[in-house]
Amino acid sequence: MDSYLIFFIIITSIFVVPEILKKFNIPGITATMIAGIIAGPYCLGLIHTDNIIETFASFGAVFLMFLAGMEVDNETLKSEFKNSVIISLFSLVIPAIGGYLIGMWFGLNFIGALLYAIIFSSHSVGIVYALIDELKLTKSKFGTTALSSTILVDLSSLIILSIVIKLSMAGQNLNIGYFIALDILYIVGLLLTIPLISKIIFQKFEKLHIKKIHFILFIILVSILTGEHIGLHPIIGAFITGIAVSESLTKKEHDELLNKNLNAIGYGVFIPIFFFALGMDTNIRVLFNLNNVELILATISGAIILKILSGYMSFKLVGYDHIKSICGGLLTMPKISASLVAASVGKELGIISNEFFVAIVVLSLITSMISPILVKNLIIKYKDLFAV
Repeated sequence: MDSYLIFFIIITSIFVVPEILKKFNIPGITATMIAGIIAGPYCLGLIHTDNIIETFASFGAVFLMFLAGMEVDNETLKSEFKNSVIISLFSLVIPAIGGYLIGMWFGLNFIGALLYAIIFSSHSVGIVYALIDELKLTKSKFGTTALSSTILVDLSSLIILSIVIKLSMAGQNLNIGYFIALDILYIVGLLLTIPLISKIIFQKFEKLHIKKIHFILFIILVSILTGEHIGLHPIIGAFITGIAVSESLTKKEHDELLNKNLNAIGYGVFIPIFFFALGMDTNIRVLFNLNNVELILATISGAIILKILSGYMSFKLVGYDHIKSICGGLLTMPKISASLVAASVGKELGIISNEFFVAIVVLSLITSMISPILVKNLIIKYKDLFAV
């Protein structure tokens, strides 16, 4: 198919479908994924995933995580850090135990059950950030707490996933302490060096926004390539880079660079294609696969119940009211990026079978569709509670 026709279908879909579904109060990210499902190979088959779409989608995920880092209010993040750690521990440990036990019950070995634990514990920063941004809650106390705890969980999940992958590769000796120390050094290094370099570059090109954007794209790529070299997922480097760049900007520079330029590039092109591609890759036919219905039901019910309960308990523990705690629990449900990465790698390396992979795809499909709808409707209904 002609490349122009492919992108015509994509752009038309992400322009039209969300506008139609907005009338039913369906969030834009969910609507974009639905557009991808409809146009993709498992529904109408109008287009199929190719290298170009995968490249755009990958950069969309990276750009989304970078913008998430840029948007984080660092002062609020520091003040809410303790609460975020408590929420992260609850929503990481409790679901992980459940995932490990379910994996063992259905016959996985130690490494396989550990992978299942990672999938149960993981969140989806991409969906949570995009939803919080859509609802204008990125600067609120609740939004910052929810986002920062989600980030901590996903960072932990991806680092543990990197360890599991290395452990599963035959003949590779892994010094876990050294690997974790290297990860910490990488993150601290970015947070210390990027603000210093960025201030110099931004002063040099004070009025040249194009040059600033070129520098940001350059520094993002340097960060993720360095991270990949030591075995870290690109979204980790992208998010940390966003925080680091934000530290070097004045409020005026931040607003001009973010609102007038980077958001336009990210949300205008790359990020919608990322969510559209997720929809394209979602095989809705697995919903009708009854060969392993017991495993699918155990995975879905176990992950959803444990996530909502652990999220609700932790938000209540740090002082949020009943409604915000329910919302916080629902925000821990979506599983797209880290869980699908873990499932794909696990299947490729033979850690989990196709039956487990199908169960994870179904889980990702259901949680990524349902959670944003429930959260959006809840926040709209009680909007006064979420105003601060």
